[in-house]
Amino acid sequence: MATDVYADDDALRDAAALSSSLGIAEFSIVADADPDVLLRLAAIFNLLNVAPRAFHLDGVNETVNVRVLVERCTQRQADHAARKLRQLTCVHSVELQHAER
Repeated sequence: MATDVYADDDALRDAAALSSSLGIAEFSIVADADPDVLLRLAAIFNLLNVAPRAFHLDGVNETVNVRVLVERCTQRQADHAARKLRQLTCVHSVELQHAER
């Protein structure tokens, strides 16, 4: 995996950290209700090469609440995805919960 210095993922070079146990990550995202917001969010998970198990989007006024559930994801991958999501200009907030299986 390539290092993205803007996402603060220098720790990805540590082989021991990459061998973390897999778990389930749940992302709660609040973003602008733009027509392309779904594609922008999905592109971040595509970078991790993981397919979300569930993707739920609810529109509220000019924002959307999005819940994304990703299985077989390490804590490090989940943190990386959360940082990348927070970098999107259309995203207002990202909350992450990760549980090991």
